[in-house]
Formats: sequence, structure tokens, C-alpha cells
Amino acid sequence: MKSLLSGLRYVLTLCLCAVLLFTTFVPGASAQAMVKDKPMANEPSSTTSKAAKEWEGAARETIDKGGLQSLEEVRDRTKGGGLNEVQGTAGFNEMKRPSNTSATSIEEQIEKGLQNADKAPEKLSKEAKKAQKQAEKQAKKLAKETAKQAKKATNAMDD
Repeated sequence: MKSLLSGLRYVLTLCLCAVLLFTTFVPGASAQAMVKDKPMANEPSSTTSKAAKEWEGAARETIDKGGLQSLEEVRDRTKGGGLNEVQGTAGFNEMKRPSNTSATSIEEQIEKGLQNADKAPEKLSKEAKKAQKQAEKQAKKLAKETAKQAKKATNAMDD
């Protein structure tokens, strides 16, 4: 009986270890299965793959040489308007910058705000005058209504 329990305990321990080992590797394997060589949803597929191939080619070339050898070589690689020594000009035209976007810069927004700040007291005074006129109209209405109510009350007392 004792040997049967120890054998069962041994089998259960092995099963538990197998389950723990399996659960450790499954999330990593499923994560790698989900990653594909597709561009992200907001990336254009044709330009992204073209730029990526250029970057990969430049990187492989650099690795095959054993890295960049001198500062002059780095300067030569970036002379054509490159971004850095490995990337070169790959993907330069697809990048967002002020020259190819229609967004307003922070400086322009600040200037516009400052120009509108000069007009702010005028706007406030106009709005204050409007509010004052509305308050006067409401006061007149209330005065008329109060006078009517007072007349009604007086007439009711007289009767």
C-alpha cells in the first residue's frame, strides 16, 4: 500500500511539473504566432515595406563590414540628407514634419492667441453691456408685473 501511494505521488508530481512547464511556454508561443509581417493598421503597406527593406539592407551592409570604420564614412553616408548612418534616407519622405503637414505650429497658435487677447477687453465690455441691457429689461418686466399684482391686490381689498 505504501509503495502504491509513493508511486502515485511521483506520477502526480511529474504531471504537475509538466503542466507548469506547459503553461510557462504557451503564452510566449501564442504571442509569437500573433505577430506577423504585416504593417500596423495606420501604416501604408507599400511605403513601409520599401523603407524597411532599405533600412534592413543598410544595416546588413554595416554589420557585414564589421561596423562603421571612421567618422568620414559616417559623414559620407549621411551627406544626402540621411537621418543617421544606418537608416540613411530610407523613409525620409514618409516622415511627418512641418513642411509636409498642414498643422499649425505652436508659435502660430501663440501669436493668434496673443492677437485675440488684445480684443478680449472689447469683447468683454460688449458682453457686459448686453448683460446689463438684459438685466434692465428683466427688471422693467418684473416692475410691471409687481405693479399689476399690487393693483389686483388693491382691487381685491376694495371689493
